[in-house]
Amino acid sequence: MTAGGPRELVERVYRALAAGDRAELEAVLHPEFDGYFSPGMPAPIGGHHAGAGAAIDKGWWAIGAAFAVRAQPERWLACGPTELLVLGTYQGRARRGGGEFRAPFAHLWTGDGDRLRTLHQYTDTAAWQAALEEAAR
Repeated sequence: MTAGGPRELVERVYRALAAGDRAELEAVLHPEFDGYFSPGMPAPIGGHHAGAGAAIDKGWWAIGAAFAVRAQPERWLACGPTELLVLGTYQGRARRGGGEFRAPFAHLWTGDGDRLRTLHQYTDTAAWQAALEEAAR
């Protein structure tokens, strides 16, 4: 694990996502990264995405295509030497129609050496869906 443990790596992910920096994400995520996005998220976001490329394209980039959103981490809880739980709030809007939302999240990250291996995302998917439905009206 890096000197900063998984927190240093996770902080890099949040910065890379805010900047839209794919190269940095690929540097931080293990090639065999497993992303588990909340099942109720809009297609193709929700569910398991095997591999860093799939998590980026079908997870985070798909979120970015449908929403202008920021993850705002608020609590960082170490769960041993390789796991980190981050609690926070998503704040954003649907790109089509501008339906706004705030949704709490829990991100459970697992590191493996100098890269992240897994993410389990838990969020209020109804808030995300409502923003899309509001935008459709």
